Amino acid sequence: MDKEQFDQDVKTKHDVETSAEISPAQDSYRRSEKEGGQQTTDTGKVFGYIALILSVASFFFAPILVGAAGIVFGVLAKRKGADTLGNIALIVSILAIVISLFTAPYV
Repeated sequence: MDKEQFDQDVKTKHDVETSAEISPAQDSYRRSEKEGGQQTTDTGKVFGYIALILSVASFFFAPILVGAAGIVFGVLAKRKGADTLGNIALIVSILAIVISLFTAPYV
């Protein structure tokens, strides 16, 4: 690029290359935002609902195995941003395991 072309570009503001660097980036996707700036993804909600289903099922079928799976999915849900679903699933799974350990000698 010669000096005349550069001066002409500066005067007419045709500097396209730097305008892309200066302009804010466009987000083509949006995630639902939670309070505190954390983001919840759809996979976090899916893991949360799976954990909740496993947690409730652990009261009726193989509490230690299904409850452990509910705990694992609850932790995964919390890591993906679904804190409430993950916490509920963890509490219900732990409760099911503890109740099954206390009632196992009587069944």
